[in-house]
Amino acid sequence: MDGWQEEFNRFHQSALEDMKTYSDNTHEEREWMCYVYLKDGSYYLGEPSFGGESRIEVSPEAKAAQDAAKNGLHDRKWTIHGHPLKDGRIYTGRQYFSSTDICGEFIRSRDNDERVVQFLVYPHQQLDTNTGKKVIHNRVRTLVFPNRSVIIDAMQRSNPGVDAMAITRETGQNTNAADGSLVNQAGVDWFAFQDALGDMGYMGIVDLEGPSAGAVEFRSERLWAKNLVSAGLVTAGLVGLVWLNSRRQEAFGSEVEIVDDRQDFWKY
Repeated sequence: MDGWQEEFNRFHQSALEDMKTYSDNTHEEREWMCYVYLKDGSYYLGEPSFGGESRIEVSPEAKAAQDAAKNGLHDRKWTIHGHPLKDGRIYTGRQYFSSTDICGEFIRSRDNDERVVQFLVYPHQQLDTNTGKKVIHNRVRTLVFPNRSVIIDAMQRSNPGVDAMAITRETGQNTNAADGSLVNQAGVDWFAFQDALGDMGYMGIVDLEGPSAGAVEFRSERLWAKNLVSAGLVTAGLVGLVWLNSRRQEAFGSEVEIVDDRQDFWKY
């Protein structure tokens, strides 16, 4: 079983329901984030913090105290983000972790030789393999930084001209260039880095709607790449997963415009 599957399989069913609940109003275009806690061998979600279309500022201490008081959660492990629609559209770049999401965790794993895991929930428009109609599903991207050597290897594979040991929070996070594109001083293509981890078995995507709703599992969201498994199938590591089929995002209709901005904003 790949490293990302081991992490995703730890979610309690209630946590998967929470992901859908926090994301079902994606048409309101409010980003959200919360902490992931380990309790009795399973992952649970804390209370969500909502923002706009950009970075959410929270106090880790205050947020952890809130989760402990309201939900009895104490063993904080990871962070999960929710990227909603933007301007009523799906932007493919927002289906990946942003440089803000990923840069600090990369440095944490590199400097401490530490295992770090991140999760991202986002809307995806696709054809329902049962009905042939366009539907919008919630998907979860799981990204694992297993240790220093693996992430440096992934950086060298994806960004051969970048010195992985020299990346800092200041040089690795994107800013707006004069032409409107997003750039960073370190020259890191964070899209390519995430895909490299996927090729190594440390990133994967699960459709929360489940196979009965026409879901397909992917190793990477690269639109031009073939699926790892055919429609309706799941890998052995996910056979025991309780899929969720209860809700669809119908508040904004079944079809929205998709903007493939990954190539235009390749350092998102």
